[in-house]
Amino acid sequence: MSNSISYRLSSLSYAWPGSWVNSYNLLFILSGITVIAFLPTFSNDFQLAWDDTWQVLENPLVHASSLQSITYHFTHFWQQQFSPVNSLFYLVILKLFGVNASAFHMACLLIHCCNTALVFLIAKKLLPTLLPRVDDAKISSYAFFTALIFAIHPVQVESVAWISASKILLYGFFTLTALYCYIRYIQSSHYGWLVITVVAFLLGFGSKEQAIILPLNLVLFDYAFGRYAGLTWKRLLTSRVLLEKIPLLLMALSFWYFSWINNIGTINPDAYPLYQRAVFGFYSFTEYIFRFLAPVKLYFFHPFPIVLGEQLPLYFYGYIALVGIVCYFVWDTYRKGNKLVLIGFLFFLINLLLVLHIIPLPRTVITADRYMYLSIVEIAMVLVWQVDLWLTSFPTSGKTTLLVLGFAWFTFLGIHSYMRTADWKDSETAKANVNEIIELRQKSQEPELFNLIENE
Repeated sequence: MSNSISYRLSSLSYAWPGSWVNSYNLLFILSGITVIAFLPTFSNDFQLAWDDTWQVLENPLVHASSLQSITYHFTHFWQQQFSPVNSLFYLVILKLFGVNASAFHMACLLIHCCNTALVFLIAKKLLPTLLPRVDDAKISSYAFFTALIFAIHPVQVESVAWISASKILLYGFFTLTALYCYIRYIQSSHYGWLVITVVAFLLGFGSKEQAIILPLNLVLFDYAFGRYAGLTWKRLLTSRVLLEKIPLLLMALSFWYFSWINNIGTINPDAYPLYQRAVFGFYSFTEYIFRFLAPVKLYFFHPFPIVLGEQLPLYFYGYIALVGIVCYFVWDTYRKGNKLVLIGFLFFLINLLLVLHIIPLPRTVITADRYMYLSIVEIAMVLVWQVDLWLTSFPTSGKTTLLVLGFAWFTFLGIHSYMRTADWKDSETAKANVNEIIELRQKSQEPELFNLIENE
């Protein structure tokens, strides 16, 4: 009897009861858990003190749906942002349900559920390539838990519970759609999938400018599926794997130029010096990893630790060493023949690249939960793999302890997301979330940072 229990505890693949396990059932379970975790969102109102006012309630496209208005929004920036697809999203909801905050929140949660399903499907396609010796049952469990972490992690609350952050959800939807279709293209060589990838890229940029990073994700997926194997640098320049990226790269350059001529994609001339931005990058990268593993003290506003012209606290340089430890872990697993960890952390890095402050883009916060919305996908996959590795190597007592801790962690994620979703009920409850930061800034006599929080 004990041997049987030990055998069932030895791997995540034995968590499934049997034949009822298939993708449809797992997707149904994922959707149900996600809705429960974000249930308070249906009672939430608009954030009238912040972006919901100008993005939704006073957005001319949302309230004047003429062809001329729609054309204008697809060719111009509105309030320093380009998100016409997101505005059309609001327009459809408004036409169907009127100015009903619950309807907007329901639509946002629906998009998040769709994104969760896409994460599950992408993981099922990607994992057999990265872990060729793993059986189908375990692949399904890996994909399920990866998608579950993506679905209910508290850092996702800001993107789901804040209506104005729907552009994160939509850009995520189109990016994940592009990634899934690109995998199908790699596996089938049917150009129809590549065409859908290009269209999804276009719609993703129309949702949020951050979608411009998609070509780097596709290059990473090419490597994951071994498309560069046997190619020399000379052959690479004329290879199909590079030539098919040219339309996407031209689109990305066009997107950047469009932003630049509208004074949006420009470099911030009043940025912190390069060495401080580099340290900010190390800090942000490490902070996002810690926030993933232990999502506590989550705020909607994380100000820079210093104002322009001040010196960084010495302890900030310690984050360079922490990133070095992460890099060693990635390299150590890669040299042992495991590409999963390398792909996972590169995906994590690529999708944070524009918000790590190395490129001095104008930003008022050093980190933000919403920036992690997509980057969390592959690092969740790495965590699931690592836990399963421990389960196969620990003695029975250790397996039991690890499973209890894992169950407690997932329970914490769900409860924390549920409670944090309620924090977004309205502008007052959301602002109460940062009272601790406001008090700290007042005590440290940093009025510039206090004013930023007050006006955000």
